Amino acid sequence: MKTNQTFKPLLRLWHWLTVFSIFGLLFTVLLRKTFLSKSANAAIIQDKLSAMSIHIDTEQALSIAKAIRAPMWEWHYIFAVILGIAILVRVIAMIKGDAKMPIFKLIESQSLEERLKNSVHLLLCLSILLIAISGAFYYYHDTLGFAKESVKWVKEFHEFLLYPIVLFVTMHIVGVIKHELTTKECIVSKMIHGDE
Repeated sequence: MKTNQTFKPLLRLWHWLTVFSIFGLLFTVLLRKTFLSKSANAAIIQDKLSAMSIHIDTEQALSIAKAIRAPMWEWHYIFAVILGIAILVRVIAMIKGDAKMPIFKLIESQSLEERLKNSVHLLLCLSILLIAISGAFYYYHDTLGFAKESVKWVKEFHEFLLYPIVLFVTMHIVGVIKHELTTKECIVSKMIHGDE
């Protein structure tokens, strides 16, 4: 499938802000699940203190572990703000006519390959939008007047959305590489440098 896509500056800004923020957010989640796991670190803290004849309970150890990983959450929020800015840039690009709504690109698809590509792009954009809305809602639940317990499902939904995003990002990257190798259109270069 050969296309003559153009990537205007606003669309490229949206793309790279989104890439930067998504990979930053995924990195902080990876840290949360591995090196900065509160339960794993709490157990290490208890073991090491116990070896020094200092005994603390699990809640105290968890409190210390949470304090250790607090800066990681600050970075998660910073990347989330960048993602919010990226979404705003995409909306502006669509209003200016520099980008089409993904659903319209899917509807206008001519071939099966084009429909598949545009479906993945639509699902990726939808997943990103949903993870941003659910994250913002959960972060501001107090301000919005919701008790933490009543919005636990929002947190679970937010965390679940990680899986489709990883899937669709992977599919997107594989599709771009395949397209780049088969059409020689230099879309990666165009997404970086523009259409010159």
